[in-house]
Amino acid sequence: MRRRLVEAATASLVERGYAHTSAVEICKRAGVTRGAFHHHFASLAALLASVLEQLYAELVQRDESPVASLADLIARSAERTRKPSFKAVIEIWLAARNEPELGRELAPAIARLSAIFEPAENPDLGRLVSRRQRDLYRLAVEALIGLALGRAISPGGRALSHEKDVVSLLQTLARDRAR
Repeated sequence: MRRRLVEAATASLVERGYAHTSAVEICKRAGVTRGAFHHHFASLAALLASVLEQLYAELVQRDESPVASLADLIARSAERTRKPSFKAVIEIWLAARNEPELGRELAPAIARLSAIFEPAENPDLGRLVSRRQRDLYRLAVEALIGLALGRAISPGGRALSHEKDVVSLLQTLARDRAR
């Protein structure tokens, strides 16, 4: 039931945006009652925190082929932030920024989950990204978020015309920094 609600909330955020995502809309999509919603989540903010947890987990999930370098990590991260579901992350971040009460409720989840993207906090990432590459890693993260935001507001969610060039340049810089 929780999974259905998280999936319904994610779909609504992607398709309709935060402004048109409500508990009623989510329940309708999930095929559950408001009572079932409140049995599993104390509030919409609690559900959105679960959505973030799920989507962040997808961003850092391990694949069959291990990531061997920062250039590989950039390619894999670009692939994952291209998924339509990443728009839900952006919608939640912006909603938390624009609605102070929601922001206060989501702040602990956002802070806790954001640590998985910090080399100093995430041992797997720390082994992959050398100290010499940390600034480049942060540049890559911010660039990929920017590209995802551009895609989120482009007609039909299409990739920006320069997206492949930006990712390729980041990978080239990562390879150069690795030497």
